[in-house]
Amino acid sequence: MLASELHIFLISMIPFSDLKFGIPYGLHMGLPLVSTCIFAIAGSIVPAVIWLAIADPLTKFLRKHSKLMDSFFTWLFDKTRKNHSKNFLRYGALFIILFIAVPIPGSGSISGASIAYVFGVDFWKSVALISLGVMIAGILVATGFESITGLLHIFF
Repeated sequence: MLASELHIFLISMIPFSDLKFGIPYGLHMGLPLVSTCIFAIAGSIVPAVIWLAIADPLTKFLRKHSKLMDSFFTWLFDKTRKNHSKNFLRYGALFIILFIAVPIPGSGSISGASIAYVFGVDFWKSVALISLGVMIAGILVATGFESITGLLHIFF
């Protein structure tokens, strides 16, 4: 049985599908809801934490070794922070949580980690915000999947 949970964990690590695919897959396989959600949530958080850990050293390396990348990151950070820092200071934590929590393509934990990095959010605060957003997304996906399959069983 643990091999099935490992599948859910690994599927949930894939960017852009993450737990949005991992939870329905696990429930479709007949795994218990709680263990499916735990492994999917953990699988979705791990790559975001890894990305947060390597983003700064990677960016510094690229900026140091490439003028093009230095220009790109200077443009990205300056433009993003200039245009959105006022709103981000006001709603930043809530924005990151909601961005990750809404289960639409492209709004996963790695995208949220990238936003947190660009705005210079502290590592541990980012991890906490991402974890909360992923947990909310997991609840939404599991509830939605269970509701839809329940309705389908009623009518078919």
